[in-house]
Amino acid sequence: MQPRPLAAAAAAVVVALAVTGCNMLTPQATTIQYDASDGISGETGGVEFHNAMLIGEPDGDALNLAVTFTNPGEATFVEVRVDDEAQEVRVPNGVTTFGFPEQQLVFEVSDVEFGGQRNVSFTADGVEPDPAGVGVQVFSTEFPDYAELGPAE
Repeated sequence: MQPRPLAAAAAAVVVALAVTGCNMLTPQATTIQYDASDGISGETGGVEFHNAMLIGEPDGDALNLAVTFTNPGEATFVEVRVDDEAQEVRVPNGVTTFGFPEQQLVFEVSDVEFGGQRNVSFTADGVEPDPAGVGVQVFSTEFPDYAELGPAE
């Protein structure tokens, strides 16, 4: 037997293991779900909410909830609650976005803490809401990226 073909085969095995070794030991990052932006995402009933964040004026007492709903089924209503105030919004089939000046969910609140979180609950299709809600980040319109997303008058 000649040593060259055997050495070439061994080198090919080493290269193949080196190239694929990382995927054999660690999961691919694309299989891990995470929030890629500043907001938070979740699900209630058959409706998903994505990138939910609260935005307010530095000297105001109102917060605008910027959120995108994805509804793969029939149109439904989602109740959104911040503190003691609740609003019910119709979410048709497909993607529905709130937060821009032409379509906002504005909540009157007290003691706004920018940079902190506020509990928000989302309820759709009769699902029992989580009493604690989810912690939604609160941002100020002083940040350039959120300057246009404050509560509209």
